[in-house]
Amino acid sequence: MADEQLDEHFVELVSSVSHANGVFRVTLGQQVEAGTTRPVTRLLIPANQLQAVLRGVADGANEIREKLQSQAKDDAKDDGDDGEDKKKTASSRKPAAKK
Repeated sequence: MADEQLDEHFVELVSSVSHANGVFRVTLGQQVEAGTTRPVTRLLIPANQLQAVLRGVADGANEIREKLQSQAKDDAKDDGDDGEDKKKTASSRKPAAKK
């Protein structure tokens, strides 16, 4: 089983979602010419597992986002930038001189 190769599909959008007989059918597609799409693959998800599947995708995406943000902060520190906005805040500015 370790040698089994999974099919990979490049998708850009969800082209349709339907439900019948306790199964969600999520069709994923690619953007082709001028606003048209081409179906690429269809996910069949048991209705009682849909929430867990969507949560898994969202959790995975959030984990990747957090890692990228952490790396960006580390890179900024390595470059000598602390990532803080160096603009003065309103409370630290001197009041305008009276005329």
